[in-house]
Amino acid sequence: MTTLLIADDHPLFREALRGVALRLLPDAQIREAEDAGGLFAMVEANPDADLLLMDLNMPGAQGFSALVHLRAVHPQLPIVMVSAREEPEVVRRALDHGAVGFIPKSADAATLARALRQVLDGERWLPRHAAC
Repeated sequence: MTTLLIADDHPLFREALRGVALRLLPDAQIREAEDAGGLFAMVEANPDADLLLMDLNMPGAQGFSALVHLRAVHPQLPIVMVSAREEPEVVRRALDHGAVGFIPKSADAATLARALRQVLDGERWLPRHAAC
């Protein structure tokens, strides 16, 4: 069974991510967090999760600090950054800090589903506009 972790401080966006994920993987177990403290506790409680979808800007985290921390403590966990910040330099920094993908919050549900499938298949996913 697939376990997906979702970390975003906006309840409506977490609901949207959960909805797309469950349409793609109806039997998935989904866990959620709304801030960095909850994120770290969620990852500790689910060390074998298949994927973490993590907002770049969450309470309790500064920039890429949560990503850097999780890469150091849980290097096996695939992490996809999800953000309203879509500039190519932000995407590059996320990848440089160990993210396996970057999904802009402006992406539609079909794009999000493609990105999830590709990352769960072990590939990297980036928005088309990111020249990385």
